Amino acid sequence: KISLATVYNTVHAFKKKHLKEIAINSSKSYFDTNTTSHHHFYNEEKNELIDISDREIEPIKINKKILGKRIKSVEVLVKIESEN
Repeated sequence: KISLATVYNTVHAFKKKHLKEIAINSSKSYFDTNTTSHHHFYNEEKNELIDISDREIEPIKINKKILGKRIKSVEVLVKIESEN
């Protein structure tokens, strides 16, 4: 039997180098083994996270600059649902 704390500690240890956490909302996250900068579709009905390749999205332009900071990466989460 493994304690829940052990599971969380193991996940957080992997997160440092092997996993990237994708926050869907304040109570749900996914862990992605693709740690490169990329975008995602999130299907709310199926609770499914789908990678979007760079060639499928146009470059994103950010006009705001924060004094003393530089943009490290831009990652977009697009939430989708079935059309009615």
